[in-house]
Amino acid sequence: MLHDGIGAKVPTKMNTMNTTKKPTTNLQSTTAVENEPVAEPETGSAAELSRLREENQQLRTTMRVTAARRQITDELAAAGARSPELLFDAVKGDLQFAEDGSLQNAAAITAMLRKRYPEQFGTQALASIDAAAGVARSPGLTKEALAKMSASEIAELDWEDVKRTLSRY
Repeated sequence: MLHDGIGAKVPTKMNTMNTTKKPTTNLQSTTAVENEPVAEPETGSAAELSRLREENQQLRTTMRVTAARRQITDELAAAGARSPELLFDAVKGDLQFAEDGSLQNAAAITAMLRKRYPEQFGTQALASIDAAAGVARSPGLTKEALAKMSASEIAELDWEDVKRTLSRY
């Protein structure tokens, strides 16, 4: 063999007869996964064919899980879930698929999540994260204190405090 300068090997002896073999295919052979005819492997490529079949199966599984993620997260969002993606990750192992690849237990998963994590659904107000929450303020302003003040002194006060004081009495 000689090199052509680019890195490819070139045969040194040229054959005058065309001895190129055409790959033979057996259209009778089918796979169990998809009932489509496939070519019989040539010698030495059985490992590659096995690798390609494995890769094909992994891609099909990825497509099914992606479609299930979309379906479940849409249903959870419609049910008022706060974190549909987080909830999906919690139940990813519970997915059941039909022969055609569709998700069988989407409604059951949604119902189970609503029962197991009720705080993730609805529009309840979230608790305040104020560091002073729950600490009672000392009553700085009272109705009696307001009665003793002049109009100009009351005008200088925080109106929210004045409203709050008046609403208590």
